[in-house]
Amino acid sequence: MVLRESPFPNACIHDLHTAAWALIFPCFWSLDHMVASFKPTTYEEQQKQEQECYIWPMKVFFRFLMYLILLVISIPLALVGFIIWAPLQQVRRPFSFSHVKTPKVYTQEEWMGYGDGKGFSFVEANLCFLPNCLARFNNLSQTQRRAVQIAGHISDSVNRPRIQVCMDSPSMTASLQGSPLTAVRQVSYSATGTQGSVLAVNNLHHIDSSEENSEVENVHEYLDECQSNKDPLDLTVVEESNMSSAMDEMQANQSSKQQALSSSSLKCQGKPQKKQNRKDDLPAGISPVFPADVAFVCLLEVFEKRAAAKLKQLLQPAFGHILYDVGVYGFQGCCEFKFFNSGIFLASRYPIIDAKFHCFPRIRGEDGLAAKGLLCVKIQVGLTEKGQKIVGYLSCTHLHAIAEDCHIRQSQLSHMIVWINDFQSTSRSEEEKVVFDVLCGDFNFDNCSLDQLEQQHQILQIYKDPCCSGPGREKPGVIGTLLQQRTMYEDPVKSPESLQRALEIEELRKQYLEFPVNPAVNSTEPRSVGGGRRIDYLLYREDTVAKGVITELEEFTFITQLAGLTDHLPIGMRLFISMVPEEDDDASHDLDDEL
Repeated sequence: MVLRESPFPNACIHDLHTAAWALIFPCFWSLDHMVASFKPTTYEEQQKQEQECYIWPMKVFFRFLMYLILLVISIPLALVGFIIWAPLQQVRRPFSFSHVKTPKVYTQEEWMGYGDGKGFSFVEANLCFLPNCLARFNNLSQTQRRAVQIAGHISDSVNRPRIQVCMDSPSMTASLQGSPLTAVRQVSYSATGTQGSVLAVNNLHHIDSSEENSEVENVHEYLDECQSNKDPLDLTVVEESNMSSAMDEMQANQSSKQQALSSSSLKCQGKPQKKQNRKDDLPAGISPVFPADVAFVCLLEVFEKRAAAKLKQLLQPAFGHILYDVGVYGFQGCCEFKFFNSGIFLASRYPIIDAKFHCFPRIRGEDGLAAKGLLCVKIQVGLTEKGQKIVGYLSCTHLHAIAEDCHIRQSQLSHMIVWINDFQSTSRSEEEKVVFDVLCGDFNFDNCSLDQLEQQHQILQIYKDPCCSGPGREKPGVIGTLLQQRTMYEDPVKSPESLQRALEIEELRKQYLEFPVNPAVNSTEPRSVGGGRRIDYLLYREDTVAKGVITELEEFTFITQLAGLTDHLPIGMRLFISMVPEEDDDASHDLDDEL
């Protein structure tokens, strides 16, 4: 299936819709700026204190007068434009699609499926791209400028190579005495078409806290011996010859029964082998930059049309396939009038071959003006030697925001289960290999507040939450994703690096992250409230993928690069996917049957 770029069936209707919106926009722009002039952010209030006391009232008065005059002049044009715009929404498809055949940023070679596995990085972020007057109620402003800066940060992550040293769990390597490194992943990367093997100390996951210091010291000493590098914290690129000699030396120090497994190969005697992590282990960390080599980006609250256009323009060279302006307008598909879309913006480096949007039927309050719902997408990520498509499913959503309306969110979660299953059943082909099924979004409820029924909803049992060990219990290292709006511009958190340092300290987290209003203080159930409210989710499930596909959580990241640009922390998740050849899978099943 090939998606049509325009949301309208023909160019004539598309041009008429563009003309109608051009008549509405001056009135909308004037009203937006007139209201915004009375609502300063805390950053603007700091600047106001440095000025003369009479300057700020004069600015507000003259701005209000200018915008009021423009508003009065533009109202008749807006009424004409609205009369044309509203009926056209009945024939509008609920999303716009943009793609380029040859992105400027180098894309990886098409995955053949078998052999070495492949990692896919997912990022979810709530950007609060509301009209200027509404964004200021979240202590944010200058939506257009923020869109340019955020798009630049995301695009840089695609160009940046992924450098990592992976270590097996100490429980797997307790008997290996000869080498401090038991497995080294050689990361092939290329933003310009070249490849190279990299050895670096980035994040050492799956290390017990009691053994962390000794393990890290051993790694640094080993890097010193291999690279003659005086500073063990430097990220040093190792030549191919040094890499080979280092690997030979490590293997020579191990007995024949204790050979280290390379992370780039997940096969052992014809069967895939996962990392033997403990149940509560979570390879999570706080990063001041977006993860390298991001494949899929789901952005939320991209309501402002001009901000969405800037994002699309700036991200298109890196992400060749983009769905934007997702949602319905007017009375299309909903009982309430919708003036804003769903705010969902999806960018993919792989071809999007099918998509469908569903609007939530039950929304009240201020959320009633937005067409919040669920976007389901089918993406092709490779092609097997036999010509079978390798595909993945990605679903994005933004749930009801009013805290007291948990019954509405419950209903929305139930609708999501039905819609996701229906989309996958109708779009799935027997000739395709499904390798991942991911659900992400802003769910507007956390896992540490008391009496939130959403924590026990069925969808959180169908999909795996990497950060959750059960209803009301978060895993160690998990932090909240909702920032306190009034403190966003303070010096300790106004840059990505300073925000990262602050969130690593529990006392500072309480100052700059939102915490549950009603934690289970007197409850007999233990609840982890030390990290703050985590309302942004990245979930995945394995029961819907093809036979022989193994999904491994490689890393989970809380990202601080958008400090001062949004009131949410973006999150990232990387899944490592491996596929067992059909003949190996059949042989393993025969062996199991014999046993």
